[in-house]
Amino acid sequence: MNKKVTALDVAEYVGVSRSAVSRAFTEGASINATKRDEILKAAQKLGYQPNFFARTLSTPAQKARSNLVAILISDFSNPYQSYLFETLSSVLQRYGKQPMLLNVKQAEDLEAALMRLSGYQVDGVIAVMGSLPIESVAQCQKLSLPLVTLGRSDPAGQSPSVQTDNYYAGHLAANYFIEKGLSRIGFVAGRTDGQASNERFKGFYETLCKSGISEIVRLEAGRYGYRAGYDIAQQEGTALGRLEGVFCASDALALGLIDYCRQELGLAIPGQLSVIGCDNVPLANWQGYQLTTVAQPVEEIAEQAYVCLEQVWQGQLETNTIVRIKPALIDRKT
Repeated sequence: MNKKVTALDVAEYVGVSRSAVSRAFTEGASINATKRDEILKAAQKLGYQPNFFARTLSTPAQKARSNLVAILISDFSNPYQSYLFETLSSVLQRYGKQPMLLNVKQAEDLEAALMRLSGYQVDGVIAVMGSLPIESVAQCQKLSLPLVTLGRSDPAGQSPSVQTDNYYAGHLAANYFIEKGLSRIGFVAGRTDGQASNERFKGFYETLCKSGISEIVRLEAGRYGYRAGYDIAQQEGTALGRLEGVFCASDALALGLIDYCRQELGLAIPGQLSVIGCDNVPLANWQGYQLTTVAQPVEEIAEQAYVCLEQVWQGQLETNTIVRIKPALIDRKT
């Protein structure tokens, strides 16, 4: 087994002190720029990786910064969650932060996840709350850590939140159907307590009502995933057969619904039924779907989540701040 390269090995290779190696890897530390570059190049050549976690533990509490940011997320059956996690991770790494995933498969797993998180010295938490019940926000606040929520506002107004303007998402979908001259229209909802789903329906419904279309069929899928979309199409095939257009609260719901309608009901999409999703996950652009969808501004959401965390760290942000970012409709072939 190869011997693990240490800071002392790098120091001896470059001809500097061990403390100089430590300063080269410490943000804001006093060290000559040329010497830092020389040390970093030597570390890369030798294969040295500093133990940032151990260093944080040995640093006085008032100066400690682990650069660890926990991402609390759930329901990976919905491809939007993995898409958002990938984007959040990339943004955090671009700013020199190390993302740490906490996968909460069910709401009851949250308490255990928070217990695990308490064992790490993290600088902050980004909680993707859209697939968890509203009580989960309060549970996250037990951590007493800088917290930014995505997909759901904090009802107590104690944590900043970054969200898509979901009312506007519904408005865009409704306008698309109106412009197509469709009048027999439905909506497939996600979680019954889902803030995003309910806001999308409200924007959808109110826009349609203003145009004179008030009879909208609402179908309750109860979840956001592909299987939920497939199942609701199976259960409500007769109702779907009477519609001209349907807006789904997520892309995954739309993809499941499309597959059942095509394979089992023999419906031509968009010939007999137009379908709009919401998210613009990578699968939506696959050749077999080419789903028309309302695209969530995922890159902007991730950037704003980091900006909010940074502002919380600097004490420059009101805790009840809500950042809403407008989505855009992507017209494809459904």
